[in-house]
Amino acid sequence: MQTVTALSKKSWFLGSLVVIFVIVILWNIPIEKRKYGLSQSSLVTDYTGLLPERVERVVKVENRTELQKIVKQANKNGQQISVAGLQHSQGGHTYYKDSVVLDMRTFNRILEIDELEKTIRVEAGATWEDVQEAIIPYGLALKVTQSQSIFTIGGSLSVNAHGRDIRFGPMAGTVKEMTLLTPTGEIKKVTRDNSEEWMKYVFGGYGLFGVILDVTLELTENDIYTIHTEKLKTDEYESYFNNLLDHNNTAMHYARVSVAPSSFLDEMYVINYNYTGKQDDKTLLKEEQGVRLTKLALDLGRQGGFSENFFWETQKLYIASIDEKKTTRNNAMRSESTFMEFTKPGRVEVLQEFFVPVHSYEEYINDLKHLLSTNDKNDDFKVHNITVRYAAKDNFTTLNYAKEDMFGLVVLIQHGLKEEEIANATAIIQDWTNLTLEHGGTYYLPYYRYQTKEQFMESYTGWEKFQEEKLRRDPNEVFQNLFYDYYIK
Repeated sequence: MQTVTALSKKSWFLGSLVVIFVIVILWNIPIEKRKYGLSQSSLVTDYTGLLPERVERVVKVENRTELQKIVKQANKNGQQISVAGLQHSQGGHTYYKDSVVLDMRTFNRILEIDELEKTIRVEAGATWEDVQEAIIPYGLALKVTQSQSIFTIGGSLSVNAHGRDIRFGPMAGTVKEMTLLTPTGEIKKVTRDNSEEWMKYVFGGYGLFGVILDVTLELTENDIYTIHTEKLKTDEYESYFNNLLDHNNTAMHYARVSVAPSSFLDEMYVINYNYTGKQDDKTLLKEEQGVRLTKLALDLGRQGGFSENFFWETQKLYIASIDEKKTTRNNAMRSESTFMEFTKPGRVEVLQEFFVPVHSYEEYINDLKHLLSTNDKNDDFKVHNITVRYAAKDNFTTLNYAKEDMFGLVVLIQHGLKEEEIANATAIIQDWTNLTLEHGGTYYLPYYRYQTKEQFMESYTGWEKFQEEKLRRDPNEVFQNLFYDYYIK
């Protein structure tokens, strides 16, 4: 009996050692980063790698004089130019066949901070993290930015990004002044009330109206928030949010919708950032935390089907764990991103975002349940995550996605790279887009071009004016990209 007990203890001990060994190995495997972008000689692609193209050359931008010279020569020689930042847009927005690609990431200086006016002037190749690091000592924070701080200022403005703040509109509305290198090679100072309305076309213009050299951004206080989380049914969310918007206690908000088979599109978690009335000028910017555990959970969820149940449960545990915690505004605007890296051969992960009027949300979700597979374990097309954000009506830009107050559903999708797999994903996303249009919605343009030209034109009714102004302001069509060539040109 003692021998059996000893063997049992020994087996348990050895088993524990194996488990610990496996955990240590997994923990120390570097998180592989996707290889894409501007470093691969003349063959250029973007985040998905779905649209590789050969360009003439890539220029790392150093100064305005060099940029101006390149643009003027392009007008004389019939050359095309594309503008690139971090290249997280996914539909060929940052390059064009045989073009000169301007890599703006080295054009990244902080030029001026005005503490009294609460503004910062910064070059377009700087990241939002660069801005945050510069303004923290002043107790200031950004008004609007994406949930992650890794993107460049010029890139975010070129797609007119929106964020978690529900008290300000889209990012374009926070720019007080801009210095622009126009398609004909002029350098212009542009303000909001500029009679030529350059901002209307540059912001949300995908690099087609020249080069943003620098911008002056409006800032706000680096408030301290208390985080409040709550579980809802999806049919409760519309009224919940309207009540939230009517009260002034909440500054920032987003939600996550379950795509797990056990609660598919029925369950949501909301995350609110509520005012405390206090500000902060000392707390450092947070580093990425819990990345490996989050990635392990997401990788399991990536298998689809009931594995998504596990991933949703881990999300619920995490969301519950941050309830009643405090954070600064700047730290609320810098979510982790490394855990999302995905490099599986033969597969790709892409984003799509669908905008639907706030008053249509409940009906839209109910219809969406009939379009998507509840259990995608055996499907090639898998939906891993849906995040909901509020996008206030945009009267400012020409290609505006928020024609009224909208909810934006940011969707993480995985599918295969075989021809039939891409065709299947395209068909599903086009059906999803048609459903969105039926509910008075739109879709976001920075992502891969699954949608038809007809769907683009129906979603963005200002496209003809956009095209007209493009040809008037860039008569030689110097600034080009694959997105423009496919949908507008």
